[in-house]
Amino acid sequence: RRGPRQEDLRAAWLRTHLAQEGLDAVLGAHGLARDHVLARNEPLGRAAQEALPGTAIRVHAGTYAGGTYLADLAGTAGAPIWIGGAPGEARPVVEGGSEGLHLSRAKYLVLHDLEVRNASANGINADDGGDVADPLASHHLTFLRLSIHDIGAGGNQDCLKLSGINDYTVALSEFARCGGGTSGSGVDHVGCHQGLLARNLFHELSAN
Repeated sequence: RRGPRQEDLRAAWLRTHLAQEGLDAVLGAHGLARDHVLARNEPLGRAAQEALPGTAIRVHAGTYAGGTYLADLAGTAGAPIWIGGAPGEARPVVEGGSEGLHLSRAKYLVLHDLEVRNASANGINADDGGDVADPLASHHLTFLRLSIHDIGAGGNQDCLKLSGINDYTVALSEFARCGGGTSGSGVDHVGCHQGLLARNLFHELSAN
C-alpha cells in the first residue's frame, strides 16, 4: 500500500507534467539537485548505473545507439531518478537496436523527453526481471513526453512494453507504427497494476 508521501509526490508529478510547467520546476520543487549532464560520447548505461536517488541525467540533443540495458535503477519516493532530454533542446534520438531501451527492476524512475525509433523488437521494454511474485520488483515508473515510432518488423512488436510493473504513469507521449500485420501495441501491459495513461497520442497502429 502506498503511503501519503508517495501519493503526494505522484500527484505533484501529474499536476506539473500535465500543466507542462517543465522538468526544472519539478526538480526544484522537490530539491533534486544532483545533475549528471551526459557527454555526447558517454554511454547512457554507465551514467545510469551510477545514478543515486535524486539524480537527473540530462541527455543532449543528438542520435544515440539503441540497445541499452539498465537493471536495478532505484530512486526513492522523495527522490526519484530522472533520465531524459536536456531542457531547451530537441529530444535526443535513440536509434535502432533490438530494443531501444530495456529497464529491468526499476523503481521510482522518470523517463522523459526522448525519441525512440527503428528498434527491431520493442521501443522501450520495462519489466520486473522475472520476479513475478514480488509486487515491489518494479514500481512507480513515469514515462513522460516520449515519442516512440517505427518499431518492429511488421509483427508482434510494441512501442512501449510493460511487464509486471506496479504504479506507473504514461503521459503526454506519442506512439506510432508499432509492429504490424494486426499485431503489436502502442502500449502493451502484461501483469501490470495501478497504471494511468493520460493525454497520449496513438496513430497508424495496425492493432491496439
